[in-house]
Amino acid sequence: MKISLRMTGCKNNRYELDKVILWAAQNGVELVTDEGEADFCIINTCTVTHVADKKSRQLIRKTKNRNKKLKTIVFGCGARMQKKEFEKIDEIDYLLTDLPAVLDLLEKQKGSLHVSRDEKNTDNIQRSRALVQIQDGCDNFCTYCITVIARGASQNRSVDEIIDEINHHIKNGFNEIVLTGINIGAYGCSKTTKPEESKLAELLQKILDKTSIKKIRLTSMGPEYFFNDQLFEILKNPRICRHIHLAVQSGSDDVLKKMRRNYTAKQMNTVIKRLKKEIPGIAITSDIIVGFPGETDENFKETVNFVKRNKLAKVHVFPYSIRKGTAAAERPQIENTLKKERSKTLQKIADEYRKEFIEGQIGKKISILWEQEVEPGLWEGLTDNYIRIRKKGDYDEKIITKEIFKKGV
Repeated sequence: MKISLRMTGCKNNRYELDKVILWAAQNGVELVTDEGEADFCIINTCTVTHVADKKSRQLIRKTKNRNKKLKTIVFGCGARMQKKEFEKIDEIDYLLTDLPAVLDLLEKQKGSLHVSRDEKNTDNIQRSRALVQIQDGCDNFCTYCITVIARGASQNRSVDEIIDEINHHIKNGFNEIVLTGINIGAYGCSKTTKPEESKLAELLQKILDKTSIKKIRLTSMGPEYFFNDQLFEILKNPRICRHIHLAVQSGSDDVLKKMRRNYTAKQMNTVIKRLKKEIPGIAITSDIIVGFPGETDENFKETVNFVKRNKLAKVHVFPYSIRKGTAAAERPQIENTLKKERSKTLQKIADEYRKEFIEGQIGKKISILWEQEVEPGLWEGLTDNYIRIRKKGDYDEKIITKEIFKKGV
């Protein structure tokens, strides 16, 4: 028998599916990209917004409708937090809580799964870069966020375990790894609310010292973890990608307080200014919520001015989404039409700065990880400072080259 994988949500969800890929490789179970060919489909779900919940449900139904004989195994944050809703979905065959439950089920079903002698039976699923989860969970209890409930308290993996996993990926031909987690800046902290305890800089140094990985990419971090000179120094290392995804959320101090974020707009300005000064060409990207309960016109203008002042390389703007069980869900809400209007306005401004950032890299030498040949002779890759690029040439998946950045293909 064959299994396929599907997901909605963040890199942590993808990391969990990568563990299923590893299990399949170790057990000789064949993975396929087309659920029409599969006997089982494992679907990892997200619940960060109501849109994510909707997409997860749609994905489940669409998957089953493509292959009525398929058995669906559904788990993840959406399945945990919206269990009663998911139990109503007829297209779900197995509704599970987490990855260990999925792997346990697969072990029990292994006798009915097709075993392949081909050691490369997962090649069609593998990616160009490998994810390495260093931390999971959160203790912040931001008023809008369901993740702290869905993922639980913060937990750190051991340094040795992380190093071993990276070296395993190197042996498998990966040149870039992505350090992921719910709050990677809090690596080493007893709680994510204690940024002064962060050991992320020390972890990065050990990875640089004890592995030969060519590129290390970081995922989302809160600004409060950058009040650390050691971290700034290590981010200058050329083996670390020039890309920081800063969890801004808002450019208004009033809104940040309502969200229960433990930093100010001024502190973020300082962090961004220093990053740009000390690491030329760095891409600072972010997510911003608009239409948060209590956000006034003046608050929104403050966020607009924050984006204009800092000229972020890319911003994902989205309207506030009510998450049942969070403090913000109980507050008076802003009209959806106004939320959408603010979202559209800010996204348009942010997109202009995205263009400006990309144009500013023209003529500069940049590092590119090549991901796939999209058509004969035309390759697609991602620069270390987060620009997707296509170029004609003779490359290979997973290799890294240095090129002069040019406009167009």
